[in-house]
Amino acid sequence: MGIEDYVASTKFGIDNLSFLFGAGTSFEAGYPLISGLTVSVLGGLSPDENNNLSEVFTALKIDVNTLNIEEISDCVLKHYIESQDIRFFYLMDRIRSLISEVILDVSNPNLSNHISFFNSLKRRAFNRSTVVWIFTTNYDLLFEEAAALSGVNLINGFTGVSTRFYSEDEFHAVRGTRSGSRFVETPALTVRLVKLHGSVSWYKNETNVFECHPQQIPHDKPRCMVLPRRKKVIETLDTPYQRLFRISSEFLGSQCVNLIASGFSFCDDHINDTLITSKINNGKIILANFCEVEPPELTDLRSRPNVSHITKDKLINGGIETAGATDFWKFSEFVKLF
Repeated sequence: MGIEDYVASTKFGIDNLSFLFGAGTSFEAGYPLISGLTVSVLGGLSPDENNNLSEVFTALKIDVNTLNIEEISDCVLKHYIESQDIRFFYLMDRIRSLISEVILDVSNPNLSNHISFFNSLKRRAFNRSTVVWIFTTNYDLLFEEAAALSGVNLINGFTGVSTRFYSEDEFHAVRGTRSGSRFVETPALTVRLVKLHGSVSWYKNETNVFECHPQQIPHDKPRCMVLPRRKKVIETLDTPYQRLFRISSEFLGSQCVNLIASGFSFCDDHINDTLITSKINNGKIILANFCEVEPPELTDLRSRPNVSHITKDKLINGGIETAGATDFWKFSEFVKLF
């Protein structure tokens, strides 16, 4: 069984195929899921920070024990906006720092699945000029490192050498050679990686965004990462996130018609509303979602003919359910489809 059994267009090629990847694609490499990340972040807060967090939940009349880090971040932001108390701004910044520490503490991640994925995409490119898009909310560097080890040209919106600066023109760049007035594209796979929530390797210097090795980021510069949240957030309207969402919206549904999701929860309202729901309803994208269970956030779209969910115990295609167990919701099994 191969990916063409679920995404018919891949029988003929993968040019402009797009992927939406979430935390589930990093779990087997050694990174935590939301539940594990929540435990680590809460365990890293100081007594004073825990007291401030308790104040948030008291004010909002919410039981912290029922929440994960996405919902906790929502609550802290909401209380900061309502109270304008600087303590809760610093609490958000502390949560962001603890998340980056958890990611960076994974010193030797297992890259085998990501390398296998890129090698398979290279084979399916058949030495032709081929573009594949990856949209992800993951902060880690698994795709960047695996692409380098696989010899895949990866574009992530930054240009430069040791310290790179953000330039969205990079997403439109094409590699090739020129002879006189004739331009010939390089016959190889190019992966365009859009990290919607930033990365542990990004930081801000005033209004500019730069990328370098995570350990080389200056201590006085804020790391460029959106906190994991469920609700629409102000941060995603800031630089560079609003530009990344604009680029994603521009290509999804135009060049990228087929969108394959793996390890993605669809819990982020902003991503759903901006990139997914309207494009499914308008018939601009065809979604094949490989997931352990059907995401409740997409229940209203389950009957659409351009939506399918491949879960651990059934296939849902256009609202029609067919029983059948698969392990393709695991990233290690998902990559074998290619």
